[in-house]
Amino acid sequence: MITPYQHTMHALLTCLIAAIALLAASPAFAADSACPDTVSVRQSGTAPTAEWSLSYSATPTQLEMVTFYSGPPKDEASLVYDTWTNTKDTSTATWKFPKDPRGYWIKCSYRGTTMELAKALSPAVSSCRVMYERQANTAAGLPVIKRIACQ
Repeated sequence: MITPYQHTMHALLTCLIAAIALLAASPAFAADSACPDTVSVRQSGTAPTAEWSLSYSATPTQLEMVTFYSGPPKDEASLVYDTWTNTKDTSTATWKFPKDPRGYWIKCSYRGTTMELAKALSPAVSSCRVMYERQANTAAGLPVIKRIACQ
């Protein structure tokens, strides 16, 4: 028979395990500042003449490039990373964001489309790291993005 003490301890342990799992699922970085891996894009076109047929590639529109800005991207104040480090399989670029009244933005660019996503980073974000695959490149010759983490 389970005692009230054992029942309480079991409930507390269950809550603790659930909290740890929730924290593990959400990295210590601001997940809302990362770019989606893929996006859905609807394209339309017109064949230049009747002899041409029109089709659309089934290749997914995957994340290809990320750019950080001081202020909105329309102001074209893109930032260069502060540090770059290499390990055997990964290169990591780190941007540091000191307080700035203009704020900082992230812009996500995708393969196979001119559509880009941009949004302001939270004022609480002080840095972002982009981890790249060292052994793989996109069709455009850019390193493949493994992860974007902001804190």
